[in-house]
Amino acid sequence: MIYKLIYGNPDVNSEAVIKEKRVKMLPKSEKYKIENIFEDISLKKEGKFLILEKKIEEGMIFGFGDKVGQFNRRGKQYIFWNTDNFTHHPGSEPLYKSFPFFIFINENKKYGIFTDYPGYMEIDLDSEGRNIITFKIKGEGFTQYVILEEKIDKLLKSYLYLTGKNVAFPFWSLGYQQSRWSYFSKKEVLNLAKTFREKQIPCDVIWLDIDYMDSYKLFTWNKEKFSDHKEMLEELHKMGFKVSAILDPGVKVEKGYEVFEEAKDRYFLKNNMGKDFEGAVWPGRVRFPDFTSKNVRKWWSQKVREFVKDGIDGIWNDMNEIAIFGTDEDITHAKEKLENLKLEDGIGVAGAFGEIGSIPRKDRGYEIIHLNGKKHYKLRNVYGFNMIRATQEGFQKNYRNINITRAAYSGVQRFGGVWTGDNHSWWEHILLEIQRIMSLSLVGVFNTGFDVGGFGGNTSAELMVRFMQLGSFMPLFRNHSAIGTRRQEPWTFDKKYEKILKKVIEYRYRLIPYLYSEYMLGILKDIPLIAPLFLHFENDKKTYQIDDQFMVGRSIIVAPVYKPGVKSRLVYLPKRSFDLNNNKFLNKGWHEVDATLEEIPHFAIDGSIIFMQESKQYLENSYDDEIFGKVFAYSGKAIGYFYEDDGKTNNYKKGMYNLYKFIYNHGELKIKKVREGYKHKKRNFSFEIYTKTSIEKINVEF
Repeated sequence: MIYKLIYGNPDVNSEAVIKEKRVKMLPKSEKYKIENIFEDISLKKEGKFLILEKKIEEGMIFGFGDKVGQFNRRGKQYIFWNTDNFTHHPGSEPLYKSFPFFIFINENKKYGIFTDYPGYMEIDLDSEGRNIITFKIKGEGFTQYVILEEKIDKLLKSYLYLTGKNVAFPFWSLGYQQSRWSYFSKKEVLNLAKTFREKQIPCDVIWLDIDYMDSYKLFTWNKEKFSDHKEMLEELHKMGFKVSAILDPGVKVEKGYEVFEEAKDRYFLKNNMGKDFEGAVWPGRVRFPDFTSKNVRKWWSQKVREFVKDGIDGIWNDMNEIAIFGTDEDITHAKEKLENLKLEDGIGVAGAFGEIGSIPRKDRGYEIIHLNGKKHYKLRNVYGFNMIRATQEGFQKNYRNINITRAAYSGVQRFGGVWTGDNHSWWEHILLEIQRIMSLSLVGVFNTGFDVGGFGGNTSAELMVRFMQLGSFMPLFRNHSAIGTRRQEPWTFDKKYEKILKKVIEYRYRLIPYLYSEYMLGILKDIPLIAPLFLHFENDKKTYQIDDQFMVGRSIIVAPVYKPGVKSRLVYLPKRSFDLNNNKFLNKGWHEVDATLEEIPHFAIDGSIIFMQESKQYLENSYDDEIFGKVFAYSGKAIGYFYEDDGKTNNYKKGMYNLYKFIYNHGELKIKKVREGYKHKKRNFSFEIYTKTSIEKINVEF
């Protein structure tokens, strides 16, 4: 059951919710009480803030997406105000994204609450220990959707019913991807690609950061360093590479620049004087399209359509919180601050410099006016959401692509995916990323990843290996680093580490049949590829306390290493599982397992079948002709699912895919055709069956 509750008088629409047929609208009230789940204590207006308090029971709270810190969110206060936060640590708040949906769990009940408000909001999850949750918005009103279900996966499905299903990325998107700020020239990009192929290190995608542009102007190419970019893109495609390029929202103010001339006085955000709002970003003085406007999105999508037709395969929407380095007013204010500043001012000197240093994170809620007349503080959190929406509309309608965004809001999964922003080459950020990706899954965003190796700072060889091992199980497997940091390409370390990194990447490619099958079944059935253990084992109370392991699909448990010098680690198995490093079954419970630098602890659930293939240099749109199945049947029984489609279009939505269920039962293997909506390619399947007492082999042509 889904209930809709309205508080105050909402005057903005996030457009996150797209379906309400199954929603029960409750009569408007200042205080609601639902089926003994919770009851409202108070609703009050304090200045520009509307504040709601709810009484809740003891229990755990998970969700909120890309937030850092503890995985169980209870006891913390959170701010929903999309912000570029470069050096984030476990206490950083706010960050780039706003997903105000959480799941409450205790022994007696499970429910979810989605607080739909696209502007400034704070949610306090019982930080005072009084069993009270507080919702505080800067605005006139907001809507809440309360979801009641018996199982956690059904809560997630109901939330996705409201906000929309995940779009599927193409088959090749599961390959390894290489990026850096920046690859500065056509020559450097082609040399990068050739090095991958010469060293036979698999790679599918090369990413282009801001320096491919002419003076950082959107939809342009640097004619000197990227002369004849079409030729470069064609050559990369012939080598088996796809190319994804960055787009920022800031449009350079320059007379004669086509994009600026088309949009000025028409499509840009306004200031309080009714003029186009201006700020400083990479190109210098820029203006910002108002993506909340349908007309602006249509204009932007046309620009994207023209841009990608030269051969761009994906887009990376960045700096769209909106990140602004400063404005004319900020510069004037800083000069006034500094004009009479002297050392005798003591702590005032630190205060002045601190205030100036915080300008890029300044609250511009009252400085910016949207084209619909609404203040920015009511719509900021859907700026990035609407940018990726507009970008997606610029791609060919029936073809899949990579489209990711740094800033986001609930419902963004309908248009693309996300990465977690500017992480660092810190050991602590490995654990941080495990928790963030799992939390993103719990708010319905399945196309996720992080900057493998760390974006900021200088990684070490050991840290790079552990980052890469974790990244190799993510939906988006991208190595990315910042300008001025040490290089992170796999061959930039000692030969010993280059060999290990190559093997990590090759193993990713071997797992593609399993990963793609589980990924696409998840897209169809609203089940995330990456999930906390409790999503699949919710009756096991121990799983709720585990935030450093995760599920990949329904059959693999991964337990990464996130501390230096570690050679073993403790893992919890909620069911008997097969150690894929040491080739042996382990019973349910706690185990200390090997975790040498060459291996990441990971396990196959007993009773499952994992499909694999030989590693290859890059992916096309289908599996190999030879498929290897590993059957884990301690007691003699196992099942596995094999999915296939064209890998590139949205025809899967029309049922144009195949799904086969492989059933192993005490020496006999059967194949059940669950669905055949696509032309099946005959392949050779070679199975290794691991039972309690033996290893058997079966070959099947199918």
